[in-house]
Amino acid sequence: MDQAAILDHQFRVAAYAVTWILQLGYLAWLGIKWRAEKREAARRGR
Repeated sequence: MDQAAILDHQFRVAAYAVTWILQLGYLAWLGIKWRAEKREAARRGR
């Protein structure tokens, strides 16, 4: 592989990694918000 192909591959891997990190972070944030909402609903129901 030449230098340009290696650099292209590294950028592609970095882009996929950033995309996955953002998606998993958003999923975790939604889970935390959902858990807090569920806890608040249980507290109001008492």
